[in-house]
Amino acid sequence: MRNLRYFALWEFERDGRFYERLGIRRFKRLAAQGDYWNQRRRVSDPSFRNVRDFDSAIEWEARTRFNEFVHLCSLAVGLAMMVWLYLRSEYIWLIAIFFAVLIWDIYPIMLQRYNRARIFRLKRARHGLDSSPDKLS
Repeated sequence: MRNLRYFALWEFERDGRFYERLGIRRFKRLAAQGDYWNQRRRVSDPSFRNVRDFDSAIEWEARTRFNEFVHLCSLAVGLAMMVWLYLRSEYIWLIAIFFAVLIWDIYPIMLQRYNRARIFRLKRARHGLDSSPDKLS
C-alpha cells in the first residue's frame, strides 16, 4: 500500500494549514487515539506516546495509510447507500447518512493525511532541510 500514488501528499497538504482551516485539530482532540484520549491514558501511564521517536513515526505513517484505506472503503459503502436512498426518495435518511459519513469517514481520512503531512515534515527535517529532531512530543 505504501507505493500507491493515491497516498502521496499534494503540495497544498504538506504544511497542514489546509486541514487546520477545516477544523481537523478539533476533530483530532476527540478521535480514537486522539489528543484527549492520549492525555487520559498518560494519567495512568506517564510514559505513553503514540509516537516516541523517528522510528515510531515511520511506523505510525504506515498505520495512517492502512487507516485511511479502511475509511475509504467505508466511504464507498456510505456513498452507495446515499445513492440508493436518493433513488428511493428517502431524504431524511440521506441527510442522516451524509452526516454519519462526514464524521465517520471524511474527517478521519483528512486526519490520516494531516498526520502523514506532519511525518513528512519530520522526515524532511531529519534529512537535513531543517534541524534534526530526535524525539517527538
